[in-house]
Amino acid sequence: MKYILSIVVLVLATNGAQAQAPFEREETSAGIFGLSITNFGTLGKPDVRNNPEGGPSMRYPIDTGTEHLFEGGIWIGAKYNNAAIRVSTASVTTGGGYARGAAGFEFTANAPITKRSTDPDNEFFSPFSVGQEDIITEFTDRRRDVNGTPIGNHDTPLYADVRLESYNWSFPFTENFTIVRYDITNNSTIHSSASTWDSVFIGMYADLVVRNVNTTTETGGEFFNKNGLGYLDSLYTAYVFDAGSPDNPAINTYGAMSIIGADYRGEFFHPSNPDTVRDELSGRTTFQQSGYNVPFIDPSYWLFSQGTGLYVRPNDDQERYDRMATKFPLDSVIAGQSVREQLRTDGQNGNGNYISMMSIGPFPTVEPGETISVYFAFSAALKPEEFQGQSNKKVDNEESRANLTRTIESINRVFQGEDRNSNGRLDPGEDTDENGELTRYLFPTPPDDPNMRVVLDAGKVTLYWDKSAEASVDRVSGEQDFEGYRVYRSELGEDLNPQVRMIREFDVPGNQEAFNTGFDEIELDEPVTFEGDTTTYYYAFEINDLLSGWQYELSVTAFDRGSDTFEIEGLETSPNVNAVRVFPGTPANENFTSSAKEYQVGVYPNPYRVNAAWDGSLENERKLYFYNLPARAEVRIYTVAGDIVGEFTHDSDTYNGDIGWFSNYSDDPRVLAGGEHAWDLQSNANQILTTGLYLYTVKDMASGEVQTGKIVIIK
Repeated sequence: MKYILSIVVLVLATNGAQAQAPFEREETSAGIFGLSITNFGTLGKPDVRNNPEGGPSMRYPIDTGTEHLFEGGIWIGAKYNNAAIRVSTASVTTGGGYARGAAGFEFTANAPITKRSTDPDNEFFSPFSVGQEDIITEFTDRRRDVNGTPIGNHDTPLYADVRLESYNWSFPFTENFTIVRYDITNNSTIHSSASTWDSVFIGMYADLVVRNVNTTTETGGEFFNKNGLGYLDSLYTAYVFDAGSPDNPAINTYGAMSIIGADYRGEFFHPSNPDTVRDELSGRTTFQQSGYNVPFIDPSYWLFSQGTGLYVRPNDDQERYDRMATKFPLDSVIAGQSVREQLRTDGQNGNGNYISMMSIGPFPTVEPGETISVYFAFSAALKPEEFQGQSNKKVDNEESRANLTRTIESINRVFQGEDRNSNGRLDPGEDTDENGELTRYLFPTPPDDPNMRVVLDAGKVTLYWDKSAEASVDRVSGEQDFEGYRVYRSELGEDLNPQVRMIREFDVPGNQEAFNTGFDEIELDEPVTFEGDTTTYYYAFEINDLLSGWQYELSVTAFDRGSDTFEIEGLETSPNVNAVRVFPGTPANENFTSSAKEYQVGVYPNPYRVNAAWDGSLENERKLYFYNLPARAEVRIYTVAGDIVGEFTHDSDTYNGDIGWFSNYSDDPRVLAGGEHAWDLQSNANQILTTGLYLYTVKDMASGEVQTGKIVIIK
């Protein structure tokens, strides 16, 4: 690790800064965790409640609509030039989130957002990438306006330039978090008098919230006041959970943010560094011997409203600095209840609309031109299965946090890389990649994800996949250590958050790993290709006895033999990476003109009774299926009096589900049978159909032939 002292040469505009870049937003997408990042320094997406289709804010699992953040952003606080306190903020407490020129949103973009990837097949491939997906942006507090709109109360910048890099991976132990690195440079050198920052604190402001934006009916403050909050002292992690919302159906999750480290003048600047332990002889730590105080990391909380007492909102630079620099009394008792317990339980009574802050410091000084790096992580995790359900929302204990704890531990292992003792230095025996330098983010990886294709039929799905995983090379050992494949599927009716389960395993024969089954059962006699698909498929596996019209999630993973160096068992690709939602059913009807019964168009369920087993809870989440449709068809639904109440066209090549049910209970990629089409029992004017008998016609657009039938709706 090296002392970073940067001499920065800038092309300056007339206001003393680089030309402004327009506002941009990008979301992490390597795993099943989606965090929104902007080049104005804000995190999250404050309009996600009213615009869930516009992208995630901090969504996990990505296909559920469960959000964990309204908005957040970095705070930088310091004594400037040995004088007044200055704090530059990317986001502050406000009802609407980021707005151009609004007070408290003090950073502006220096550059467009860019991306990198370690994947050679990715359009953003770069040998400098850290993760499978890196998102990079740069912003500054030096400007006083946003393209001519003055930033409110932004008269005392620190002249800070910030580079943000977000690192993301899709492996099972990395798919639910992002690591965010902030390189923060004191660029007061561009000012008339370059100034030192003293007693520097770096904080992360976050309006954490856990609600499902697809299913909630609550708006305004009611959407945000059901949160329970907590802090994991040893893991330096603030977390949030839904303590009492009426959302149903729902899954119970945690959202969290952690401070995992900082680099300061060659030191790993973090209280977990073992070198912060006091020397028994001198009574001093190595930090103190270097003239530094041991850093501390601390949370802070206040109410979204102005609040009172302990929970009053900080409104100016001094108050914001004090929030970062002052220990928060988590274990104090107020009115007979500890602060920890109050934060944990207030959401049960609709009083949980808190803001969370985490900070690290003090960095003694940051000189003009000097850069410090601070590493945060954002994550989310499911409560274990026994803590799902409405009655378990309020539960928060060591057992309910088990998955969250494992996630934070994975974050730290990934971040540490070769630094197994977390002291920020390369010690003997740690140089796994033998490059003579401390390498972070170095960890064994599973094989590449198999490329998979799905073919549907009535009651049956065939999975095809290729051999790409078998040529994978582990980034740590340098070996081709592929071992086998596993096939996963979800159970009937698991729509909102499918819990896939392994149903078969196949592995290399003749070694000491796994079951030595071999691949004879699944390997094709001859590899196959499909029109419009460049992949060659070598394996196929049939899954039978599936019910038409129901949703199943299917995937194929690859696993390896593990790592003796890291003392871990075989690593497996994530079942979520190539997962496909499938809806078995009849293929496109090529015998539409036949009078045979098996080729006649039909509807199921028929009669349709309200709240069918696969329906959602809302009127626009009903569905029934037309089956045995030709590849291209016109479908019309009539009253017995002959009035058209609904109509749609069907194209088996492009149909992917076009009603509300699929938006709320399914996710891409999904595959529907070519001869089936779902209808939501609503008229073209979005009117709900009442109980009665209805007629339908289906016209084959190729032949002009028409079939007719009846639908009975019972409500």
